[in-house]
Formats: sequence, structure tokens, C-alpha cells
Amino acid sequence: MVVAIRRVSFTTALALLIMFSTTFETGYILDEPTSYSVEEEGQTIDNSSTNWTAYLPVWNVGDLWTYSVVLDGQALIEGSPELEGAELDLLHGTAVLQVMGVEELIIGEEIIPVYRTVTAAVVVGDGRDFPAPILGTVDGYLTAALTLTEYLRVGDLALLEYDKHIVMTFTAEISFIEQTVDVADFVESGIYSPPLEFYDFPLAMNESWNSVTNLTKTYSGSSDVVSMPDEPEYFDQEWEFLVNATGNGGFSSCTNSTKLWQISPNGDVEEWRWWCPEVNHYSSRWTNDIALGGVDAEMTLTSYQPVTDVMSVNVEINPTSSPLNSEVDCWVNITDSSGNNVSGKSGYVYLTGVNRTSFTTSDNGSAYIRLKVGNTMDDTPTSDDWATHGVVAYLHSDQSVGAVTLTLEGSAIGGLLRQEANRLAAQAGAITFLLDSQFESSFRY
Repeated sequence: MVVAIRRVSFTTALALLIMFSTTFETGYILDEPTSYSVEEEGQTIDNSSTNWTAYLPVWNVGDLWTYSVVLDGQALIEGSPELEGAELDLLHGTAVLQVMGVEELIIGEEIIPVYRTVTAAVVVGDGRDFPAPILGTVDGYLTAALTLTEYLRVGDLALLEYDKHIVMTFTAEISFIEQTVDVADFVESGIYSPPLEFYDFPLAMNESWNSVTNLTKTYSGSSDVVSMPDEPEYFDQEWEFLVNATGNGGFSSCTNSTKLWQISPNGDVEEWRWWCPEVNHYSSRWTNDIALGGVDAEMTLTSYQPVTDVMSVNVEINPTSSPLNSEVDCWVNITDSSGNNVSGKSGYVYLTGVNRTSFTTSDNGSAYIRLKVGNTMDDTPTSDDWATHGVVAYLHSDQSVGAVTLTLEGSAIGGLLRQEANRLAAQAGAITFLLDSQFESSFRY
């Protein structure tokens, strides 16, 4: 299945011009939040380690993670006039996250292989003084069901798009008779431009990077706990991401995990995750916005079930770190579920841009490609690199992928320029977003 989405922004070049030539004072740069490195119950945190590194994972269709979930129930109803005076306890339940497919998205002129994942969660919590038709206020319990579909870039797990389907009902208990009231049944859809990178693989201790992105939200359905505009909403967003602790990630095999923080420009922690290489995902996560524009939630891994009887696609590149405008050697090695080499398999290799390079494996199950790395900067440059791009091999017929990270090196002077670019990114993003909005509103379609 190929999903085609095309978008064009006239201010892309203007944003770069503003970023590097503006003369106003630089924006806010968050200092390393060492105060966040607090020891948590049941977790050992070690900030002295500098040897920890995690590499880009590869998922298979069918991989499954199960989490226990706790939601801040009261946050669901705060700010809703229709539910004023109601009280809601913590909501407890289970979430199952599964890789459902591998697809291509076309954004602008770029072809991007993505994972399509679905998270299905149901949580329940007691409530009091909920308004009900005819009955007035009643006590009972709230049931919330979430189905979250996400499209994550294979090359770095950046989030491109999502759909959240939320269904909530309140069951009143009156004289041992239950009556259910519909609270919400709606879909929130979001598109990030550029994609949101929570991870900047390879992850290493004490790394940090900035992310500036625009989020477009649309709604359909009905809800008593969130207002749903008829027109799309646009949000200009900026965060700093930081890797600053190693330790126990909250799951039995995740003693070698590392903690990543998502921090707003004013220093507020908006999310943290323990990344666990042993399970190819986060083993625990807290966020202040799981749904409905600001509901706190914590997820803790309880089981991991990888698919094992699958074809293996292994990608190797040499070197793994390259100067700009150079070439690297790339090998795609394919074996079946028994470890035997598979010859005659055809697919594509993706780096960046509009091109896909086709390949077919030879008798030894391997294909060789010479890749031109180009000079494309990614959306999370640091003082240490110009870009980190995923090199992805995709077998369309088998829904199988392999991936590895290519680092594009930058000069020392370039590192200083990138530091300055990060300092100006928030201002450039805000101005670009404003100009885009004004430009679009001046035209009729």
C-alpha cells in the first residue's frame, strides 16, 4: 500500500535565510537540566557513564509490546464546563502496541518508508458527581478506550502522522442498576512538518538536540471533554531533547537503559522515556499529553513479543561516518527464518531525497550498492554532526526492512555555525509559521 501526501511551503528558503542572517538577540537556549537526574523509586540512575550507546532498531510486522497504563483522571475533566464539579480518580488499564505494516509516504518530493503502528488501550477509573441526563449528578466509573495509529520513519523512528480515536463512557451506579452515558467519541489527527524526532540515533550519553516543528491538528466526531474546532489547528512547537542517565528502565531485561527528556523552552519537562535496547523500544514513559490536549499518563512495559519466524534484512555501510558529498559502500544481506542466504530478492535502498536505488541479491544473498551521501542537513543538527540519516532497505513484497544510521560529518567551524543555528531555530520557526499562515489566508482555493 502506498499512501501519497504532497505538501509545498514557499517559506522554506526564507526560513534558512532568517535563521542565519537575522540580527536580533538570540533565543532561549536551555542549559543542561542536571536537576532532572533524580533517583526514582525502583530505578538506579548513573550519570557518570559516558560509554553507553544505542543504535537504530529494526522492527518486524507483528512485533508487540504490552504496557500497564495509569492516566491522571482528573485532568480529563478539568477545563470542561459541562463536567464542572465532577471528580475522577486515576485511570488504570493496559495498552498493546503492535507493528501493523511497512508503507511508503510521499511528502513533497521525498519518498519515505514508514512503520505503521497501532496502540490499543483501555483504562477505567471511579468518578463522582458526573452530570447525567434527567438523573442529575451521579457516581460511577469512567471507561476510556484509545486507538492510536502512528506513522514512524523507519530510518530514525521520527513521527510523521497520527490518528487518535478516543471513546469514553461513564457508567452510573444507581440502586444497583447501571446506566451508561456517552462522554466522547472522536478522532484527532495530526501531521508534523518536519517529522518529530524523539530519538537522534545513535543515542549516546550527554547528547542533546533541538527540534522545531509545526503540528497540524484536525478533529471529527463529538466530545464533552474537549472542544473540537471545525477548522484545522496549527501549533508551532520547539523542544530540547536530552540523554542524561543510565540505569534500570523498569522491565526485567532493561537494566542497561537510558533516559531521554523532552523539555520545553521555558524548562518544563513534557515527557521522558527510558529507551531499552533489549526490547527495541521504550520500557517506560511519562507524558503530560497522552490525549485531549494535556492528560498526564505513565506507561510501563510488562511484556515484549518480537516476531521471530521472519526474513532478515541486514544493512551494512562503510564507513558509517562520512564527509559531505562523498560516497559509501552499502551491502544488503538477506537470510530466511532459518538463516539461509536468499538470492534473487529485489527491493529498494533509501537514503534521502527523491531517489530510491533498486537492488537484487546475488547467490550469496547479498547486494552491493555505492551510495552518494550528498550534503542534506537533517532537522536535528548538533555541534558534533551535520546530519544522521537512516539508510533503509525495503522489500515491498515481504513487508521487511533493514536499516542503519549514516552520520554526515561537519567541520569545526560548521559545528559553531550549527550551535548558532540551534539558538536561532525557535525564532526562525515562529516567523516562518506566521508567514505561512498569512500567505495561505490571502488566497482562495
